[in-house]
Amino acid sequence: MFKKIAVVALLGCSLSFSAVADIQENAGSRLNTLLAKFDSFSADFDQVSGSEDSRRMENSRGNLLLAKPNKFRWIAKEPFAQKLISDGDTLWIYDPDLEQATRRKVAESDSGVPALILNGQIDELKAQYRIRLLQEKDSNQLFELLPIHDADVFTRIRLLFTDGLIKELQMEDSLGQKTSILFNNQKLNPDYSEDSFMFVPPEGTDVIVESIAEPVN
Repeated sequence: MFKKIAVVALLGCSLSFSAVADIQENAGSRLNTLLAKFDSFSADFDQVSGSEDSRRMENSRGNLLLAKPNKFRWIAKEPFAQKLISDGDTLWIYDPDLEQATRRKVAESDSGVPALILNGQIDELKAQYRIRLLQEKDSNQLFELLPIHDADVFTRIRLLFTDGLIKELQMEDSLGQKTSILFNNQKLNPDYSEDSFMFVPPEGTDVIVESIAEPVN
């Protein structure tokens, strides 16, 4: 619990260092160095989402497996089970409680920002965001991404690394919705099989097919 409070405190106080961070032109290169350490990545996650004018916060917990480029397996276990599985071309969203699965094509150019970050696609990120290193203290490095264009989905993204590993991803969208994803038990280049990114709907599942590629945010 103390570690989680410390992480939030670091994210909250970092704005006082932004004036110094503005002059660091190599922030993108430094972020790229951290993200280039792995070809695959796994972790447990705790996600919290909500808006400032809402008293209700949505929480989920589960695990993540990612393999470059564009393959991921996001399994939410609590409080509601859900699976998001992509082999790089097709995304499956499976809700076991509803016995429903949605399948859709995912265009590479429409990859969501979290996917761009975890895949280490710095050139694509630079085309959409200004990357700044807000703070570097002890084993922590805090990056901030601000959109170049006003029409972007996210108005602010922050990415915290601790001991060279992704610790927390924060996103705020244009509607005021804030999402924080805290990673634990991170592993770089874990063993995995290609079957990890395949999904076959269980018997009796209603399958919805969407033919238009959509961004994964």
